[in-house]
Amino acid sequence: MSTLGGWKVDVQVGKMPQQVATAFGEIMGNLVGAKYTPIAYLGSQLVNGTNHAILAEQLVVTGVDTKNIVCVILNEKPGSVAGKDFALVNINKVLDGGVQFGGVKIDVMTDMTDEVKAVFNEAFEGFVGSRIEPFALLGTKVVKGIQYKFIAKVTPVVKDPEATVELITINGLTGDIEFEEVI
Repeated sequence: MSTLGGWKVDVQVGKMPQQVATAFGEIMGNLVGAKYTPIAYLGSQLVNGTNHAILAEQLVVTGVDTKNIVCVILNEKPGSVAGKDFALVNINKVLDGGVQFGGVKIDVMTDMTDEVKAVFNEAFEGFVGSRIEPFALLGTKVVKGIQYKFIAKVTPVVKDPEATVELITINGLTGDIEFEEVI
């Protein structure tokens, strides 16, 4: 169950509904200055048609290419026939990439290694209140240890829960955890 205008989280890694995939390819392929590679379909929202959220890697083509992680929102107009009437609503930056010292090294891993899973599991050992399902490591940053940047579906353990998608930062040295809502 979701509230009116709320996001219905439906994470699909490496795939998305066919009409959304087609629209993403057409719309994002026509943008100048950056290339977009989808990572996961995040979900939908009923607002003047249907909004679709897609997590993507953005490669900004400049003098020094920069990778970022963004959430692309596409709107499928009401009454769209076979998903043909889509518009780009927004590109929200989720994670800034950077090659400079202290920057986040974007290196998306949807099939996480045992080492990465161990970092996540250790940080959330004994955590209560929500079910947290990581579906990708987005990158790392060296700051007082290594900060791991995960993206996860978070579902509170309550009656009629509404899931969110969160950027989760885990400091591998201190065990500190930060959450930032994506949708």
